[in-house]
Amino acid sequence: MHHAHGAVTLGSEIPGGIRNVVADNLTCDGTQIGIRIKSRRGRGGVVEDVRFDNWTMENVGIGIDVTRYYLMEGETKTSPEPVSVRTPVFCNIAISHVTINHPRTAIDIDGLPEMPVSDLRISDVIASAKTGMRGSFTDALELRDVQVNASTGPAFLIKDSRELDLDGVSTRRPLSDTPVIRLERCPNTILRDSRAFPGTGTFLSVAPGELKSILLEGNDCNNVQKPSEETAGQFR
Repeated sequence: MHHAHGAVTLGSEIPGGIRNVVADNLTCDGTQIGIRIKSRRGRGGVVEDVRFDNWTMENVGIGIDVTRYYLMEGETKTSPEPVSVRTPVFCNIAISHVTINHPRTAIDIDGLPEMPVSDLRISDVIASAKTGMRGSFTDALELRDVQVNASTGPAFLIKDSRELDLDGVSTRRPLSDTPVIRLERCPNTILRDSRAFPGTGTFLSVAPGELKSILLEGNDCNNVQKPSEETAGQFR
């Protein structure tokens, strides 16, 4: 796929539901987005039981984009509202074996405060990007064997998410003045079997008082100045 808006896009109109979709063995070059699942508050519907596998991407704007904050031209974000038939639901989505080269942003996950993106699993991904992985408002997000090499900011920046499972996440291009992983308001996170490569300044950074809610298991931080820290610093 070449020079398209999205290589494979689900949504944004999903009131009838999108289920049981498989998209695999695909290559895209020059598309604005590679894998995209999108909707917005007020449209309702469900996207579930979806699998993307064995992709290569070159020169895309965003490699993987899962958002419930999709906005058309001239629209602005609306305020949270009670969960109802107007609330879009994304769940049980698996994205695996993806290579992403030269995107603006490697991965962007954006749920709603009242309805997080749930049970999303991203595994076996290698991405080299200007901006790394960004996530907010997720529930039970799994990242397994995900390597993100970003030229600016943290490789992984996740906010307002619960029950994160980070297993084997890393960057081979650490920035000495920026943490590899930054978590804010992410209780009950597990970070396991991940490696800090030489040149890492800080491996894990969390907001003040939040380190006690993070479970660390089997991580290799021999090449890091600070395995973990609590700081109120602003990261984007």
